[in-house]
Amino acid sequence: MSYFSKPATDIFIPDGSGFRQAPPEMSGLSFNDCITFLGYHKDQVMILYSTQSEKITNIAFEIFTRNIVFIRTDKKITFIADRDLKKALTGFSVTKYYTSGEIKTLLETGIENESLTVEFLASALKLTSVSRNGMFYASQIKTYLYFTNGLLSDFLYDDGFSTDAKQLKQVNKTVYDILARAAYKYRVEDDFGAQKEINIQSEAWSAIPNAFGNEFIPLHTYDGGLVNLHMIRVCHYGLPITRLAFQEINYGRYHVISGNGTGDVVLRLGHFDYRFSNKGDLIEFIPL
Repeated sequence: MSYFSKPATDIFIPDGSGFRQAPPEMSGLSFNDCITFLGYHKDQVMILYSTQSEKITNIAFEIFTRNIVFIRTDKKITFIADRDLKKALTGFSVTKYYTSGEIKTLLETGIENESLTVEFLASALKLTSVSRNGMFYASQIKTYLYFTNGLLSDFLYDDGFSTDAKQLKQVNKTVYDILARAAYKYRVEDDFGAQKEINIQSEAWSAIPNAFGNEFIPLHTYDGGLVNLHMIRVCHYGLPITRLAFQEINYGRYHVISGNGTGDVVLRLGHFDYRFSNKGDLIEFIPL
């Protein structure tokens, strides 16, 4: 099926089951101006800047959906056929596009700009029985959304894992599995503790230079291939750590060398001894 319209503009908008050319006033407008013209806030719309079609150059969607807001084409195009749109969307997947990091960025930006209304998100995420105030679960993005006076005010992932952990699992599952194997090996039947450790180690993965190719990894490898990325940050990049935090992140993996809590305490982990003051501050770490 093809959809025809007389004026020659470079923008098409939804019209029932098809698309029609936009009003002449939209011709040549910037993406943001098109979004505003159609009654959206820029935070509510995602632009697909590259497509597989020679006719369609850009497609604007409501965030988290395949709901098309407008399509940009060359001005010589006077209609859009179903096959053109299908070709343009080749390889595009909402699930793959909206990574944990992307979801976090969109929601945080929406909160900061007060741009994500309960009405918009209820429509985009198919939420039911929502109100202007309260918490509602969005199963499509596996996130609890908090609204205050009709605006998104906060959010919380439903599985206990941080954005860094989710992103690591998506982009490098091999590294994620190594960190998870370490966490669950030493925290048997403690899912909460294991998740917390994975979150901390995933944050380290995103923070240290060259990630899993970091030059100091051999110094913090243990148990036949497990790696402690967090301690790389501590030892080589100046991240502060207390004795309590050290004992929490390294649960089951360190040994007390000296100290009874009234003076300095030395704890051995891997290739280093760590000396803490009686106040719990790290004084030094010494290679073995």
